[in-house]
Amino acid sequence: MSLYNILRTGVSGMNAQSTKLATVADNIANANTVGYKRADAEFSTLVLKSGPANYQPGAVQANITHEISRQGALSYTLSKTDVAVQGAGFFVVQDQNGGHYLTRAGSFVIDGQSGDMVNAAGFALMGFPSIDGQEPSITLNDTAGLQVVNLDYMNMRATPSTVGTFRANFDEGAEVIDPGTNNTPGNTAAGATTSDPVVDVNYTVKSSVIAYDDLGRAKTIDIYMTKIQDYDPLAPTDPQWEIVMYDQSTRNTAFEGDFPYAVPNPPLGEAAATEAWIGKATVTFDPTNGSISAIETFDEKTGASNGVTLVDPNNPDQQALIQVALPDAEDRLVMNFSGTTQLAADYEPLEVEINGNAPATVQEVGISDDGRVYAVYEDGSEVEFYRLPLANVPAPDQMEPLPGNVYRITPQSGAVRIGLPNDAGNGSLVVGAVEQSNVDLASELTDMIIAQRGYTANSKSFQTGNELLDVLMNLKR
Repeated sequence: MSLYNILRTGVSGMNAQSTKLATVADNIANANTVGYKRADAEFSTLVLKSGPANYQPGAVQANITHEISRQGALSYTLSKTDVAVQGAGFFVVQDQNGGHYLTRAGSFVIDGQSGDMVNAAGFALMGFPSIDGQEPSITLNDTAGLQVVNLDYMNMRATPSTVGTFRANFDEGAEVIDPGTNNTPGNTAAGATTSDPVVDVNYTVKSSVIAYDDLGRAKTIDIYMTKIQDYDPLAPTDPQWEIVMYDQSTRNTAFEGDFPYAVPNPPLGEAAATEAWIGKATVTFDPTNGSISAIETFDEKTGASNGVTLVDPNNPDQQALIQVALPDAEDRLVMNFSGTTQLAADYEPLEVEINGNAPATVQEVGISDDGRVYAVYEDGSEVEFYRLPLANVPAPDQMEPLPGNVYRITPQSGAVRIGLPNDAGNGSLVVGAVEQSNVDLASELTDMIIAQRGYTANSKSFQTGNELLDVLMNLKR
């Protein structure tokens, strides 16, 4: 019976070595596959019960392992949608049937038919919706809340204006205009109608900016800045300026001057205003350094004061904010005038920026180092839409490899853990790079020779056992 066992042992050895050769061939074939993880065949013995004088040859079997947790080298590209994981973590992708998998293959492109961002194997990248930079709500132990990153969702999108910055220098030497004896913006001109217009309005300086309502319609805002009080150490009084904003589309063009303006549409869902202006404030400056020390805002519905707010340039919680009742917009536009000064220099806008954009088509899509997926529109604006997480498991090498260079979570690998890049032990993202295969061709060629020699040696033991069996069978002749 031992001769038969020799044959079986030789066959198992050849099977094991052929399996080893199969993994070597697979590794060599995928040496240039992005994100591929090397497979290896580890041998274990199957020992039969033997005694001191009766040895029973056993067998050997090949156990396949994958070096999923071992980092591959990074290869840099020129694509803004190529991204590699440096360290621990995997991208979450979805197949056409809605199944979720993990992968390190981060060479993503936009699919022309579906608009999804997919890798070379056709798996769609998944991320958390993240509009206007909002931090996503993450389910730590599940892929719930993830959506396929889709370009169609980004296309032809209008973003309403909600925040803006207006920082300028007001001329300290400007002439004071007394609102009590002169028509100034927001004073006598406020509430003027085309039937009873007030056209003789005085102000110090005027600028215009563009904002966008909920449908992406451009709203030109005329900003009038009027010096209404000078510094007087005897009174004492601090310098004050009045800032009043109007919707330019309500200006009566029948008159040559800037005024009058009619009462505009209110923000969506709000009651109609009584004032023609959409934002008004009185700004007080510190005479010792020229910075804003206080701001008093007003309500366009009643014209009454909303109260005075102290402003400390060194305290981010105390800022000079004016809420603008932007017509046909759900949210008010908050304009930040912090940093505006009154110094002995001409009026000069220093920083003017308002978010939002008109409907525009996407020119390109990019991914940032912290996993933010953003669209660049034809007007040059960038809007964030998704936030990419990284998924991990306690034992990555125990996951099940599947076609398409993806991995399925198994009971041996442990449950999934979801987090953002650089958080909770996750690695970082490298944009404009892909992770190459972790296959070393020199090592694979060496293993190939070893497996070839092992296969040949096992075939010799099988051949020898077969010859001895022939001798045994011929003894009866």
